[in-house]
Amino acid sequence: MAKPSSHYKYQDLKDYLIRQIQAGPQENGGQLESEPQLCRKFNLSRNTTRQAMRELENEGYIYRIHGKGTFIRSDAPAALRKIALLIYDTAYTAHPVTGALICGIGEVLEQNGYVLDILASKRSFHDENLKRLAKSYAGFLIGSYQLDELTLRELKKIAKPYFFVKNYLPGYEQNALRIDFRHAGFLAAEYLIRTGCRNLALIYSGEGVAISRDFKNGVTEAALEHGARLRRENIFSVYYSDRADIPQIAETILERSDRPDGIICASDEQGAALLDEFGKKGVSIPRDMAVIGCNNTVFSELAQPPLTTIDIHIDELGRLAGAQIIDLIAGGKFSPRVLTPSCIIRASTGKEKPA
Repeated sequence: MAKPSSHYKYQDLKDYLIRQIQAGPQENGGQLESEPQLCRKFNLSRNTTRQAMRELENEGYIYRIHGKGTFIRSDAPAALRKIALLIYDTAYTAHPVTGALICGIGEVLEQNGYVLDILASKRSFHDENLKRLAKSYAGFLIGSYQLDELTLRELKKIAKPYFFVKNYLPGYEQNALRIDFRHAGFLAAEYLIRTGCRNLALIYSGEGVAISRDFKNGVTEAALEHGARLRRENIFSVYYSDRADIPQIAETILERSDRPDGIICASDEQGAALLDEFGKKGVSIPRDMAVIGCNNTVFSELAQPPLTTIDIHIDELGRLAGAQIIDLIAGGKFSPRVLTPSCIIRASTGKEKPA
């Protein structure tokens, strides 16, 4: 072993010892060198060596016998039973959709003896040294659409299972567990049309996000199929959970001489915020204006009136992701899945009219 680098010295020592443990039968009955010996051998401080040994003990690689030394467990894991979920920002974990996804993944992993770690980086993950991370994780789930091609190439090199969950990059649909957001958009627009709405508006997250673009395409298809209007000036692009622009959008919609009678929001937060703005201005919902959201989060239930929404079954997607990554670790093959959303009818839309 080369002398550990000046950065993460305890991690370098820990990684070295894991490789030694996993290499096969050990001399001296599986007894490791003592902490003082390791300190001298690699010119490390006692605290650095102790930290590495403590983590190896906590993770089940070694055990200590007082007065005799430190020994390798005969059942030491061949790979760490930890899975990493890569996201862009830890703030996303507070969002109900991401939270439900994490709960679904964690539920299955815990049942099978795995641990889920959330790794967030606003930079590219290759900057975080994926090779180093790969030593600590049995597989990776990608929940970020901001991932770049260089990071994906690095993931391929480390030969650990990985796939996209919910979000994906164009061209990687076959390496993803997804929700059919195109169908979600179609369902939302179609339901409004069937309640009598003929002049639609759309609030979504723009063309830069694959699932947002899918949603818009579904709305457009439904409008064309059923002969409803979706004018360019009635399509608004807003960051998915941002409410700051909603008051101005509400004002713009109400100022239209031929204003929309049905509004589709790609997130429940925006739908609930829109209902709040319309309420302040005396708009009767759904008589004057119908509003439908997406994701079936708590925001839709608490909205006034309660918001009709599209249920994307995000918790089910999380459970599927947990089962899939475990299967891949065991040598199985990846099976792409696309979940079909459904519509939940509440008071923010009218009743479906007979055909």
